[in-house]
Amino acid sequence: MLPTYEVDHFVLDNAEELNHQCPDSFWIPDQLKRESLEVGALVKLIFSMEETEGSEITSVERMWVEVVQVENDYYVGKIDNDPYGSTCVKCGTIFSFKPCHVIDIYEEDS
Repeated sequence: MLPTYEVDHFVLDNAEELNHQCPDSFWIPDQLKRESLEVGALVKLIFSMEETEGSEITSVERMWVEVVQVENDYYVGKIDNDPYGSTCVKCGTIFSFKPCHVIDIYEEDS
């Protein structure tokens, strides 16, 4: 299940929608790459966070997430850093996401 404000106090922005709205300025990785991630991959996602249920969004941050499990059309990820503007998630928080949420894939230089 994807994160929700009601349960998790954050949601993930849909990178495909953002790319569709601004294709010249909001680049995302190729769909095949986003759909074929493996355990251990590092990906960047956009988190919209609120401190408590029903509060206003307090922070929108791009954070790195490690893929720890692949489940059908979902990934299970673990946040790789603490956010600066919110305490509702922390490094190590585990949650589900989809390929449509991926805005970047870490690739070491060869």
